[in-house]
Amino acid sequence: MEALVLGRPNAGKSLFLVNFAAYLGLKEIRVEVLDGEGRARHQRLSIELARRHLVSHTPYKTTALQTIHVDITTAKTAHRLTLTDTVGLTEEISGELVIRRAIAIALSRISQGPMVLHVVDASAVGYSAIETVSLVDDGIARYAGSISTYAILATKMDKESAKAGLERIRERFQGYPIIPISGITRRGFKDVKTFILRHWQ
Repeated sequence: MEALVLGRPNAGKSLFLVNFAAYLGLKEIRVEVLDGEGRARHQRLSIELARRHLVSHTPYKTTALQTIHVDITTAKTAHRLTLTDTVGLTEEISGELVIRRAIAIALSRISQGPMVLHVVDASAVGYSAIETVSLVDDGIARYAGSISTYAILATKMDKESAKAGLERIRERFQGYPIIPISGITRRGFKDVKTFILRHWQ
């Protein structure tokens, strides 16, 4: 089964991907990067190197689909999960062709039926009284939530402002599964694993 990881730039998608793989027991990951021309390249990275090379505070560190395969084990069997990281989605049209292509590919993948894990930065939503959930997040929820197995991962819960942000996310997205997580502390990762296994196809 595939889980597509979507969200705005710097929401915490790549950090979740790498640290969730580590949580599931991987010491290194094999990353398949698919560029806008459909060309694939592969990298084998330790978890520490993956954090350095795939994660950044700078927007658009991820400019292509990045896929890893992990095993989720239960008492009786191991399930092979494909996790696909995507470029950050925004309201603006990027001036860079590579970003526009990556966004188009990410959006087209939703209709192919994977599970969608929608990463929303709860600390940004709760930063001040005027901060709200973005139109992009609204659009992802309406579209992916109507055609896919879907959950919101309210991330960066290790930050002080995330508590208020989580409440705003719950108010805005009533009826959708919402899992509070932290990519740094791994809070909520057990709940993400449980959600994936419950909806295994």
